[in-house]
Amino acid sequence: MIARKLGVFTLAWPIFIEIALFMLMGNIDILMLGRFDALAVGAVGNANQLFQIIGLLFTIITSATAVLVSQSLGAKKDEDVPVIVSLAFFSNFAFALVLSLIILFYGETILHLINIPADVAPLAVSYMSIVGGFLFIHAISLTLTTTIRTVGHPKVVMFVALFTNIINVIGNYAFLFGPFNIPVLGVTGVAISTAFSRFIGLLFYIWFLQRKLNTKISFSTVLAWPKAMIVKMIKIGVPGALEPLSYQVGQVVIFGMINLFGIVVINTRIYVQTLAWFVYLAVIAIAQALLIIVGNYVGADQYDQAKKLVLKYLGLSSLIALGMSVLLAIFGPTILTLFTDDPAVIALASTIFIIDIFVEQGRVLNVVLVNASKGAGDVYFPAIMGMIMVWLVSVSLAYILGVVLGYGLIGIWIGFAADEIIRGLILLVRWHSNRWQKYKWV
Repeated sequence: MIARKLGVFTLAWPIFIEIALFMLMGNIDILMLGRFDALAVGAVGNANQLFQIIGLLFTIITSATAVLVSQSLGAKKDEDVPVIVSLAFFSNFAFALVLSLIILFYGETILHLINIPADVAPLAVSYMSIVGGFLFIHAISLTLTTTIRTVGHPKVVMFVALFTNIINVIGNYAFLFGPFNIPVLGVTGVAISTAFSRFIGLLFYIWFLQRKLNTKISFSTVLAWPKAMIVKMIKIGVPGALEPLSYQVGQVVIFGMINLFGIVVINTRIYVQTLAWFVYLAVIAIAQALLIIVGNYVGADQYDQAKKLVLKYLGLSSLIALGMSVLLAIFGPTILTLFTDDPAVIALASTIFIIDIFVEQGRVLNVVLVNASKGAGDVYFPAIMGMIMVWLVSVSLAYILGVVLGYGLIGIWIGFAADEIIRGLILLVRWHSNRWQKYKWV
């Protein structure tokens, strides 16, 4: 089914729920641990920061999958889809196995490099070892969910995400509070629950893709070595992943600065970032729907329709983010009391929520326009510009304002706002210039 015929909202609303549930799977661990052990919150927060970076490595393949599948469908080259999916599946599987071994053997060393407090480190290592050991499940699932969404079935991914989150919550509760004499395993139990729920989701994705969509995943496709398709995936995937990867590496460096300020600042940053995710979930959903539809339009050489659609939903996304971030600034401190009773955390977060209003407006420009550019095949400029700006603006200002001038987390968040707004305005100028129209891949 051609995604552009479905419309942005038809694609976006199940993607919205799916992403919300996916973020819950990572953040529910933190939120439930908040009532169990304050140190455990810092441990899982640090570990998840690293897993976010690792997950971005998998987007080298998955971002290329989304672009190639959407443009192939738009150009009516449906026969290319099984080849693209098979290459992505086995590439991410092999990549994940290598990364799992690195985490298992060097996870503790990596955590020490970001200045994780000594009393938090053992818990973080325990969580990383289990979740990281089954990283291949996450990698393959990303490939399959990207494909299922792109061919026009986002509701399927949404329902699976709902089911796996229910399993995760039940498992977390069992291992944290020990009903029916179940052993209380703390962080280790939460990690087991997360890995198991992801595995259940993976089994269904494989079944749906092969039985319902008749898209066979074949290792013989990889052995046949379709060079032209492999080259396309590398050329699209590598730059497409470098920008968010550079951003997340920068975030780890900044997290290392934050770790120097102690557990109150660490937990404030984790709680604020967790709640801020929900501010722009709708924007992410719209952006991912636009990536698919823009890819269809570009595959069919309908550039004007693509441009008008993106500008329309860019304005809508900005209004959504503004409303949500203002609500968070007003009600965020009260919401935080559900997860922590530390007055220092709540007081600091109250100021950060106000600054975050400006962060989210810049982030809207970046999220929407980067995804639209990827859908069009224009992956090089956003990648290069993003890699430069995150270090030139975000990391530099975080160090100057937060560490050197002593403004702490407040200074760091001002740096975030400056980075997002400057990068977003540059991307907006490029989109109006129509230079993105030169990068069709199919």
